Amino acid sequence: MMIPLESFHLAEPVLAYLDPGTGSIILQAVVGIVLGAVFAIRMFWSRICMTVSGIFGKGGMEKDGEDETEHSG
Repeated sequence: MMIPLESFHLAEPVLAYLDPGTGSIILQAVVGIVLGAVFAIRMFWSRICMTVSGIFGKGGMEKDGEDETEHSG
């Protein structure tokens, strides 16, 4: 715990300035990325569900098993 506290003491001041507009642009970018991801997921939700159910679905193995018994009988 003492090492991080000592590192603040040894740090030199940085002569940089971020105006309020920079924070606004960063906030807009974060909000845009989050809303874009939500929109993309909503647009492709049915395709995502079909892919996942095809991989992990209950009915996939049962259908194959039923088809084989119909042809053999």
